[in-house]
Amino acid sequence: MLVRGARKSSAVRESLSGQVNLIHAGVVFLSKDLLIRLENRLAKDLFGWTEERCIAPLYEVLPIDSEEYQLLCRIVAEDCEYRDAVVKWEAGGTVRHVLMDSFVARHAETDEAGVYVVLRDMGNFALLNQHTEKIERIATIGRLAAGVAHEIRNPLTTIKGFLQLLEQRLERVDMFDEIAYIRVMMQEIERVNALVTELLLLSKPQDMAWTTVSVSEVLGHLRPWLDEEARKRGVETVYEVPADLELQADRGMMEQLFAHLARNAIEAMDKGGRLTIRGRTEEGRVEIEFSDTGPGIPYYLFDRIFDVFYTTKEKGTGLGLAICQRIVADHGGHIRVSSKGFGTTFTVSLPQTRSSSLQVIRHRQSS
Repeated sequence: MLVRGARKSSAVRESLSGQVNLIHAGVVFLSKDLLIRLENRLAKDLFGWTEERCIAPLYEVLPIDSEEYQLLCRIVAEDCEYRDAVVKWEAGGTVRHVLMDSFVARHAETDEAGVYVVLRDMGNFALLNQHTEKIERIATIGRLAAGVAHEIRNPLTTIKGFLQLLEQRLERVDMFDEIAYIRVMMQEIERVNALVTELLLLSKPQDMAWTTVSVSEVLGHLRPWLDEEARKRGVETVYEVPADLELQADRGMMEQLFAHLARNAIEAMDKGGRLTIRGRTEEGRVEIEFSDTGPGIPYYLFDRIFDVFYTTKEKGTGLGLAICQRIVADHGGHIRVSSKGFGTTFTVSLPQTRSSSLQVIRHRQSS
């Protein structure tokens, strides 16, 4: 159960003051006769203790046959002092992992001998490991994508240049069928080049051209294309965005973000569907919703749809939602998805001002 080692110390530690409720950790005191004092609210939460009283025999707080009970008994009996020990902690019907410190000391108020134990909740360690592995996997894919993208783009540029030269020569001799073939090849090259651009967007941070962006103006610029795409599929489009809704962001990235989410919603629906785009402010943040009336997304896929190269579409690349998540994260925001078996809503939440965006980004980079 104990991950990191322990060490004894003969030095008596300073008693904790009465301001333990200000500490973001559970603090308890165990006397030599195994009387436990739950010193703050977080300690009660960690032990699953619901009674008003804060003092009780240890056997009333934890089952005698539990590993947690046995560990605390040994700490008191042997005057063990732990530093940042990772402990699997199961109490009150909840399994979590905690960082545990213990200090041999006398109680600040009663002067009885015992041990202070400080427990900092780390949550579900398995989920933390999964999150770490996901970040490492995305970083590896990003490095690979950057290398591959550059290797693809260089020959593409050469091929495109020679095709343009060949097209000019064929025009002089009126070889129109061959010119049509070349133009098809050029379109395919542009499609591959667009894919390379998306890979590069995922692989490295982008230079941000910060400006005040009107959400309605960005959507207005995209609207002719969006309405045409919707018309082709027999889908209705509804816009509910206030004219004065603004935020500080990179305009080009906002256009790319909105285009990806709108296209994703349109492609999820059959004839008769409806795409609704809503915008609002919420406590210093701008929130934009893209809602469709498609079949919805199963809840067990929520964590996978943002993975690079994961797609449920026959001709999808699996990059669209990953790019959306990257753009939103670079602006210090977050994106969430909700679906209840019918229809799906992607909600983008962004700080309204650049200063708050930078604070979020710095916090994320330092964490």
